[in-house]
Amino acid sequence: MAFFRRRPYSLSMKMKITLFAILVLSAVILPAFAQEAQTEAVKVITIDEAVRIALDNNLSLRRSAINLGTARRAADRSWNGLLPSLNASAMVSHPTSITDSIPPGRDMWTPGFHMSAGITLSTATIENIRRARADYEAGLLSYEAAREQLEVQVRRLFYQILLLDASRELAAQSFESARSRYEQTAALARVGQASRLDELSARVDMENQRPVMMNAEISYVNALDSFRTVLGIPAETSIRLDGTLASGIIDDVSSLAANMGASLEVSMLLASIRSMEAQRNTIRNSAHVPSLRLSWDSTPLYIHDGSWNNGNWIDGSGSFTVSLGLSLDGFFPWSNTRTQIAAINDNIRATEIQVAETLRNRENRVNQNVRTVVSILESLEAIELNVELAQSTYEMIADAFRTGAADYQRLRSAGDGLAQARHRLLQEQFNLAIALLDIERELNIPFGTLSSGGEK
Repeated sequence: MAFFRRRPYSLSMKMKITLFAILVLSAVILPAFAQEAQTEAVKVITIDEAVRIALDNNLSLRRSAINLGTARRAADRSWNGLLPSLNASAMVSHPTSITDSIPPGRDMWTPGFHMSAGITLSTATIENIRRARADYEAGLLSYEAAREQLEVQVRRLFYQILLLDASRELAAQSFESARSRYEQTAALARVGQASRLDELSARVDMENQRPVMMNAEISYVNALDSFRTVLGIPAETSIRLDGTLASGIIDDVSSLAANMGASLEVSMLLASIRSMEAQRNTIRNSAHVPSLRLSWDSTPLYIHDGSWNNGNWIDGSGSFTVSLGLSLDGFFPWSNTRTQIAAINDNIRATEIQVAETLRNRENRVNQNVRTVVSILESLEAIELNVELAQSTYEMIADAFRTGAADYQRLRSAGDGLAQARHRLLQEQFNLAIALLDIERELNIPFGTLSSGGEK
């Protein structure tokens, strides 16, 4: 029996080069294409684009638009109270008797129809038209207020996400700095230039920075989820915000309070007063002013002798009526009408007081926000200088630590001081952006007038 030994398989040089090229393609070129495709899939959004998307897609604003359309339709068709009412009906009748038989001449079906028309002329109808118009104006202002509220919410979230994004980058930098300090300390400990305690302390500092970095990343991702919900875009959409917290403002901030425009909140209150006045006038006119009623009705019947060919149409009953009516209940002081009018007058007076209170509070809020902006602007320059000094100090102590001229505690303290200075700068920039946003809202001027609006 013969045994055959199989020769070992060896790759040729050409085959090896081909396989090496395939490995390079899969390890370098394909990930590069995948990264490019992933980058293209990320939607970059500026603050103005975010506002536009939210105004187009937000579901709450859509409900407000439906309510506004209802009020507009009611206002456009409120004049139909001046149109006459028209009614028409067809009928057929047959006489009946429970005491005697029906005469042959009447034992037949009689066709006919009934028509009526009427119109009521009253000053209350005119007030109803005015009230419908006032309600539409109030609804329009409410819709504008909803749009403004949504835009403020979007801009606040935009600034907040920019702050969280910068905070997570700062947390990542702090972790990398702690890791670098640990590696340097471990290297110095191996040659006897640092103690074992310093090495362990550096390791603890590095591990303490890890959950801080993870929590910062989670806060950023959660904020993006909330932002997608407000914008009304799918949760799986990858977005990246294009903006910065640094804002450029006008020179004279203190002069803003003297140039306030019309307040949307005050306009809504005044529109509510007009609507209540129209409602009061409607109730008052309905109770105290006579109403003129014009009505006409007719009931033609087809009278015949049993043969449908021999008959005539006659007006069985018809009339034209002119009546003048007046309700007397509204003249008694204890009547429901007087009670309703008194309640509306109380609401009008309360709303007028609210208008005065709103104007006063608005001026106070603008002055407070202006003082806040001035204070932030004065402190930002000092904070930026503090960051530069903290950076220089950290670098000097790090160089001294590498040469053994400084201990680890000084290096760690310098690192903590630098991280705190950077975070304080970010927080002040965020506070400035929010304060400018509040001033723009209070002054009722376009958003982005005082600041760069988050644009780079």
